[in-house]
Amino acid sequence: MIGFRKLPRRCGGATAIEFALVAGIFLPLSFAILDAGLLLWTKGALQSVAALTARCAAITSANCTSAQQFAVTGAGKWVFPGIITAANVTPAPAIVCISGASFMKVTITCQYWAGVLLPPPLNGHTLTAVAYFPVAASPC
Repeated sequence: MIGFRKLPRRCGGATAIEFALVAGIFLPLSFAILDAGLLLWTKGALQSVAALTARCAAITSANCTSAQQFAVTGAGKWVFPGIITAANVTPAPAIVCISGASFMKVTITCQYWAGVLLPPPLNGHTLTAVAYFPVAASPC
């Protein structure tokens, strides 16, 4: 039997209990930060692809025969292949009049891809990126 005086000196399980208390808070917080970072990274990449696609369509580059395919290829390089399809690039590009000037508008939508890997609250979230680029055509 352990004497009453020797009881406080034995603290072999204290580290395991402290870890259990801290890990219960730290691990979900770490996953939430990781999930938010992946969401912002994906959103930024899609926004960059939308801007490049709008520019490509507005200047009618030889590298850009199809704006939708250009967006799909660009998203595959920025994020990973297959994140968007040509159907996610809508409208395939459209001329918009803003303050008497013509702009090429490209909209890209897709589901947040890491939502299936990580727990809620961001699974099933739809990301949308919209970009405009001025067109050298006559004003509206």
